This record gives sequence, structure tokens and C-alpha cells, in this order.
Amino acid sequence: MKLVSFTPETSASAWQPIGDGVMGGRSSGAIACPETGVGEFHGTVRLDNGGGFASVKLDLPEAADASGWAGIEFRAYGDGRTYKVGLRNSVDRRAIVYQHSFTPPTGEWGHIRLPFCDFIPTWRGKTVTEAAPLDAHQIASLSLFVSGRQAGEFLLKMEDWQLF
Repeated sequence: MKLVSFTPETSASAWQPIGDGVMGGRSSGAIACPETGVGEFHGTVRLDNGGGFASVKLDLPEAADASGWAGIEFRAYGDGRTYKVGLRNSVDRRAIVYQHSFTPPTGEWGHIRLPFCDFIPTWRGKTVTEAAPLDAHQIASLSLFVSGRQAGEFLLKMEDWQLF
């Protein structure tokens, strides 16, 4: 089952950029969809002014019940950086975000599988040890992050996200 479709007409404008400007930083990130089925997360991570991350967030029009599935999978083309997918049970940006890191192959397409059971509850980049596991019955919001002070321009290409 498809969870995210990348289309030139709708996807790029639906993803909201959320950078480190909330902390005084000047990093930027956005989604572009050069062709149907392919999304590109691109931008620049800057370390000045307390910065160090870029992210984008997509609120689903209707929460997805993914409880019958084990996780998310997609093909990705990397640039040597490690990225994170974030899932929320709410569209509220202040809600806990469950994150899973991945490092796609550099300069080639590779298969990424992110089991729901391996998503870690976080708040502002810190693990929340007392939080309940991700509730796959109510996936309301998705995010992509590049963090960990990986400075410079970045580009992650992805195909549509599927549930497995």
C-alpha cells in the first residue's frame, strides 16, 4: 500500500519546511518532485548561529491506519549523509516524533526498509525514554530530517513510500 506519492503537481507544496531557524540557525530544506514517483529532499545545513538541521513535514489529509503493516519501504539515492524519517500520531508539531535513521547508498539507488518497531520516540532531537511505542493505527504526519551537524548542501532522492 502506498503511504506517500511524489507528484510534481501536489507533493512539493504539501511538504512544509521546518529548519533550525527556530533556534537561530539558517539551514534550509525542501521537497521537489521533478517527475511522478520521485521526490528530492534538498537544501543546505549550516552550523552558524546554533544551526545544524533541516527538515520537512507532511500532514496527511486523513490519518493512515498502518497497523496491519510492518513498516515503510522505498528506494533512495543518497549523497553520503544519514537521514531520518519521522512519524507522528498527530499533526501537532509539539507532539512526540518517532524517528528512524537510514543511510542510503551513495550515488546509486538502494532499498530502504524501516520497521515501525524500530522507530524511536523523540522530542527536539532527544530520546523520550518514557514514551509509548509508535501507534501505527494513527499515522497523521510524516517528516524527513538531515541532522547531526552534517553541514553543506544535501540531496536525497526517493521513490514513493510503500507500507510493507
